[in-house]
Amino acid sequence: MYQYFLGFDSYGLRNSFSYVIKNAIISYFQENNISYTFRVEDDFEKALLPSGNDYFSFYAALKKKKVKTGIIAASNISDFSIRRTTKGPELILSLDALNFYRKADTLYITFPSQEHLIRKNKIETPTKILPITKTDYTRNLLPSQRDAFLRHYGLQGDRDIIVSYGLLSNKDTVMNLRAIATNCPEKDFLFFGEVTNDAIKQSMLQSITKPENIHFYRHLPEELYPSFLYHCKRLLLVGDYLAYPQILIDCICHKIPLISYKLSGYEEILNPEDAFTPKLYSQLYDCINKPIDTEKIENAYHKIQTSNPLQNLNQES
Repeated sequence: MYQYFLGFDSYGLRNSFSYVIKNAIISYFQENNISYTFRVEDDFEKALLPSGNDYFSFYAALKKKKVKTGIIAASNISDFSIRRTTKGPELILSLDALNFYRKADTLYITFPSQEHLIRKNKIETPTKILPITKTDYTRNLLPSQRDAFLRHYGLQGDRDIIVSYGLLSNKDTVMNLRAIATNCPEKDFLFFGEVTNDAIKQSMLQSITKPENIHFYRHLPEELYPSFLYHCKRLLLVGDYLAYPQILIDCICHKIPLISYKLSGYEEILNPEDAFTPKLYSQLYDCINKPIDTEKIENAYHKIQTSNPLQNLNQES
């Protein structure tokens, strides 16, 4: 009998950042000799799903097996939806996510700050912290693998590459990205994630006035992830919500500066001691264009390298 069923293959993970957390979990299981399967038909003691939507896909089979089930919560974009308000769009947990978060035995989170969002939605399911997995993706890259990110997106190696990711639902956030790209024409900006408002996509992203050095993509292909970590000069976090927090950990492990602009959440990493947190546009411009003091980068790297998981997946009761 396997210890875990991993429900990570119910949709196309090769075209999503979701595979990052999948690889992190697999690495952790292999290092700790925890057996696992991707076949729901097999015999196993517990199940681990990457989102509420994935729990929906396997719910009948898991209920029949009567096994304990955990969901990686408040991390996957698929668990969120948009609510229209008089103040504009607001990001909320989807009804399916709320439903299956309540049905699960355990909710796994990466940082304690995610628990605030869960409790805000009146979900009482116990939470546990996922173990931090540190992988050196760039150590053994061949030259062809190293530059795959550049070739795929038609980028030049002599230009700084600034990457953002998350979920965009606010027009002002899109404007911030466009403005910084316009004022930094010598750099390339790539956003990976969801842009949820069709009007924003039509009027802001596909306009002929869009800066030529900013590009929006829904997914970063799995095979390009190591090359992305090799070439990314700064991770600019301006989205309305960040999904897949394992990516923050990977960037810190590869000493990529984190710039958090007008963003709340993940205070464990996105704080003034470990990340660059400009409040004004002029400060954001300086963070992107001036040489960055390495003290914060080294501080964040040291914390990640010396941290231990607060909970162990294998200790779930």
